[in-house]
Amino acid sequence: MKNVNFTNVTSRYENGEGISEANFSLQQGEFAFLSGPSGAGKTTILKLILMALFPQSGTVEVGNFSSFNIKRTEIPLLRRQVGCVFQDFRLLEDRNVYENIAFVLRIIGHREKYIKRRTFRMLAEVGLSHKRNQMPAQLSGGEQQRVAIARAMANDPFIILADEPTGNLDPETAAGILDLFKIINDRGTAVLMATHNKNLIDKYPYRIIYLQHGRVVE
Repeated sequence: MKNVNFTNVTSRYENGEGISEANFSLQQGEFAFLSGPSGAGKTTILKLILMALFPQSGTVEVGNFSSFNIKRTEIPLLRRQVGCVFQDFRLLEDRNVYENIAFVLRIIGHREKYIKRRTFRMLAEVGLSHKRNQMPAQLSGGEQQRVAIARAMANDPFIILADEPTGNLDPETAAGILDLFKIINDRGTAVLMATHNKNLIDKYPYRIIYLQHGRVVE
C-alpha cells in the first residue's frame, strides 16, 4: 500500500507560519480536501509531501520514502510517483499542448513510441485530443488546467497534489475540473486537494483535513 503519513510533523518558517505537530494519513486511493484559511499551512503540507521541505521534527512518509532517511538522490524518484496541479497551470508557453505532456515523459527517458501512445491517451482522458497542436495561450483557463492535469497523470502517479486548482476558474468550469479529479480518483489514484472553495467541498462527500494556525484541527 502506498500511503501518505504525517507523524507529529512540525515545519515552521521564520515568520511563524507553517505547521505544528501535524498527524494525519491519506490512504492509497483516497480523496481528501485540505482546507483552512490563508497561512494555515496547506502549501507547507504539499511541499513536505514533495520533500521540497523537511520537517524540523516528526516524520513524513510518502509511499516507500521517509523524510527521516531519504537520500537526496532519491527525491526525483519520489516525485515521479506524485503528480502536481497548480492554480496558475504552469504550462510551458513555448510548447503546444501535446509537447507539454510529452515533455514530462521525455525527462524520465521513456521511448518515443511509448511517449506518443501515453500522451494521446492522456489527451483523450481530459477531452483535449482536438487541441493537441494549440499553444497554451490559445486555450481557455479550464482547458489549460485540463492540460496540467493530463501532464500530472502522464507518469501514472499514485497520488495527485492539487494546490487551489480551481482558484482562477468560474464556478461551472471549476465543477468540471472537480468531476475530472473524481474520475481520476475512481480509477485508484489518491487525490489531496488544497482549496478555499467551500461550495466545492460541500458538493463532494470526501474527507476534509482542516488546518488552523498550523494545526490539524478536524
